[in-house]
This record gives sequence, structure tokens and C-alpha cells, in this order.
Amino acid sequence: MSMAKYINRSVGKAGKDVATRICTLKPTEPEHHAIHLTAGENFVGRSRETGIRDSKCSKRQIQLKVDLKNAIVGLKVLGVNPCGVNGLMVMQHSECELKHGDLVEIVYGRHPFEVVFSPPPTDNTAEAAPSLTLSSVPEKSERWDSAGNGKLVIYTSNGVKSSEKIAGYDMDGTIIKTKSGLVFPKNTDDWQIIFPEVPGKLNNLYNDGFKICFFTNQGGIARGKISLDDFKVKIKQIVAKLGVPIQVFIAIGDGFYRKPLTGMWEHLKSEMNDGVEIREDRCFFVGDAAGRPETGKGATKQRKDHSLADRLFATNIGLSFYTPEVHFLGKAVEQWNQPSYDPTSVPDQLTLFEPDDLTFENHPCEMVIMVGLPGSGKSHFCSSFFKSRGYKIANADTLGSTQNCLTACKRFLDSGQSCVVDNTNVDAASRKKFLQLGSEKGVPCRCLLMNVPVAQVKHNIAFRELSNPSHAKIKDLVFNMMKKRYQEPALDEGFKSIHKVNFKPEFSDEKQEKLYKMHLLEK
Repeated sequence: MSMAKYINRSVGKAGKDVATRICTLKPTEPEHHAIHLTAGENFVGRSRETGIRDSKCSKRQIQLKVDLKNAIVGLKVLGVNPCGVNGLMVMQHSECELKHGDLVEIVYGRHPFEVVFSPPPTDNTAEAAPSLTLSSVPEKSERWDSAGNGKLVIYTSNGVKSSEKIAGYDMDGTIIKTKSGLVFPKNTDDWQIIFPEVPGKLNNLYNDGFKICFFTNQGGIARGKISLDDFKVKIKQIVAKLGVPIQVFIAIGDGFYRKPLTGMWEHLKSEMNDGVEIREDRCFFVGDAAGRPETGKGATKQRKDHSLADRLFATNIGLSFYTPEVHFLGKAVEQWNQPSYDPTSVPDQLTLFEPDDLTFENHPCEMVIMVGLPGSGKSHFCSSFFKSRGYKIANADTLGSTQNCLTACKRFLDSGQSCVVDNTNVDAASRKKFLQLGSEKGVPCRCLLMNVPVAQVKHNIAFRELSNPSHAKIKDLVFNMMKKRYQEPALDEGFKSIHKVNFKPEFSDEKQEKLYKMHLLEK
């Protein structure tokens, strides 16, 4: 292709893009709404449309004149209180220009929005460039972003540069510790840098081309124990104390963003690294939640780690992992306890039944009683295995009560239909009612016991909640109560036979399989 033809094609594409270009003020905090701007004059301020209810913000706080062709927004401050542009204060009656990616605070220090043109402005030189290089990545100005309806909050300090090399850190117990000596901070001021070596180490890594990122779980914000605004102030103070540009990812509450799940890392790769491809083989992660047991006595006593979340986070991504003592102080690698269940070890070949000669075809009318903790796969097994064989399924949760479940089974047996009791049936007392019904009706009762370890059951519950958010959550209190009540079924209860059912996971796509084979639990 000649250069002339290439330029003509590029210009034609650019003209088409301009014709369809839109401009949006994208909120960086979850309480605000996206503001769609039209070509020409727009007024933005306190209103239902913006989600801003702040009395310091005028209804016409700023005037914005949008030039879609040149991807420029002219800003004029109308309100009494100043606004902010990329961290700088802009007073009333002042004017300036905004471009794609600029950060506007409708009131200085409050209500931040990013200026976004879609498609973004470009030129022939940028289109012809084969790829983004590290030297071309600009430094970032200070800003706050959010994702996942506020479940992830990101702080980018001044001077952050994107890189293929990420130096990742947990924060509490890794970068900072409490001044009070307590495990959990008393307030947002209860912190200090954990080791004197930390600032120098981070600065050396930054000078060596690493992007410094913190990844921290902060469930207390979702529970209302910590104010997000106060925590933001704390983050900025920590970064200022360290004296090095840092990007901080804050997982609020549970879900895919919380470690050991990889949501924070995936968001970094896809949205927060300026298109620079991250090479996991050149990255590492440091954290104190490493599964180390209690060691020493007296003055040398070290508490056991509260979880494995940091180590498993690194494992799920494929990063080298270090504890703070090894990374900052050069100490020897410590002993640690393996997780209770390794999801990567799911066998490909597994017989469904033990023994595997169990038959159901051409069987006389019978009752099958399932036994297994929540998450052991009973309902999936019943739906996929028994329905095609003509068995009727009765479930107390679906029918509303155990009594309704008994009534349904009686109706099925009276009509000569085999049935399956798809309840947990974890103790002899809960099984007795159904065994008595089988005895009264003169039908044999076989028991199918889900052969799934408790650690895998917990993993299954976590997977189910992540892959199907509409599924009812099982509280730890309820699960632990059922586990405590659990009694192994025995023939003398009245069963004709007892058979074990192995758990064979099935996935609708590769994404589901990848999620299942991650470490989903923190311990």
C-alpha cells in the first residue's frame, strides 16, 4: 500500500469517528452518575441527573462547551466555590480547556469525573504506531477510580508510570503495622511503616522500572466499620510517607475483587496500565497472609498468619511470592501450611459411584435418600442423573418444609413412582421420618452419600456464589451447625444399602472451569 493511500484511508476513518463521537463525564466514585454531554453548551452541578446533592455545589456549578470534532471541552466556573482540574484549583469565573482523560472535580476536592471521548482522539502518527512502549507512557496525575459498582476503588498517586513489571504488595502487615500494637487498627490514624527498609526498597524498585501496586482487602468498609472517605485520606498519607508513586487497589466487601480471587489484578491489566502488557514472569507479590504457623515462645513468639489469602492470590495469578520479612529484611523462607483443598488437583477420571456397579434401570418402586452437606452437589446430581430415569424429586427447600416434602414422597409412592429425597439429611433424626414412610409403604430405601471432603464442599459453595449470584448464600453459622449435626448413615437405620457418590464437576465453558480451579477461599 502506498503512503498516500494509507493517509487517505486514515483520514476517512477519522472523519467517520468524529461523526459518531460522544463525550461523557465518567464518575470515579460509585455515588455519582455518568453525565452525557452534548455538542455545544452544557451546565453541570447539583441535580438528580448527576447524583450530586452537596450544598456547596451550585445547580449551575460549571459551564462546559463541547467541541466533538477537536475532542476539547471548554470549562468555565460559575459557582461560588472553586472546581478542580487534574488536582489544581480553578476559581469562579476562571476558564480552561479539558481534554480526553482529564480529571474534573465539580467542587474542588469533591465529586470527581473523568472526561471521556468515545472514540478517543487520535492522529495518523498514533494510528501508525505499532505498539505502546514504556518510554511513551505518560506519568499519571493523582486520581480516584472505581469499578464493579463500587466494590473496587483505585487510587493513583502523582507520577505513577505503567510498566510490564509490577511490584505488588498487600498493605496491612506488609507495608504498615498498627502503632497501638493491636492486630486491627483502632482508627485510620493507627498506623506506621512496618520496617525502616520499606521506603528505600520501593524507591529502588521504582527506579528500576517497576510499577508499585498495593492490593488490599478492606471488608470493614462494606460493613460500615470504616468510612471510605477516612480510608482515602489514610491511603494518601501512607503514599506521601513512602515518597514513591503508587497505585492502590482496594477491595470493598466480598466477591471477585477480594483476594485470593484475581479481580484486582485483572482490572489492573485491562483498565489501569495504559495498554502496556504485563509480564507475570517479571512480577512478584509480597504479603503477610501466607499460612505460616505460630512459632517461638515468650518474646520471640510469632502469631500464626490469619489466612493464606496473599499467598493464594499470587498462586492464582502465577506470581512469585514473598513474605515481608523475606522481601524487606532478607530473612530465610519460612515454613507454611498448605490449604485444606487444592482445586487444581480435581481428577479428570473419576467413577461416579463407589462401588460403581450400582444400577437404577428396571428397578422396582423405591425411595432414594440423599445425604450431604450444602454444596456437596446433591441437587445437581439429582437433576442430571435421576430425572432422565423417571424418578420424582422432592426437596424441602423448594416445597417450603420437611412436612411438604414427606407429603410429596407419599403421593409419588402411592402412585407407584420411585422418588428421591433431595435434602441434606445430615443426621439420623432427619432421615428417620422418610425411612418410616418407606417402611409404611413397603418400599426399599437406598442411601446415596455424597463423598465430598468438607474443604471441597466449602470451595464448591464459594464457586456457586461467584458463578451464580442469584443462588441463596449459605451463612457460615448455618453451615457449621449442619457440619456439627452430621452423622454418617448406617444400615441399621433401615436402609437397604448405602452407596457413595463422588463429586464430578461439570463446566459450561472454559471461564467457569478456570474459576473453579482457582483458590477461592482464604484459608
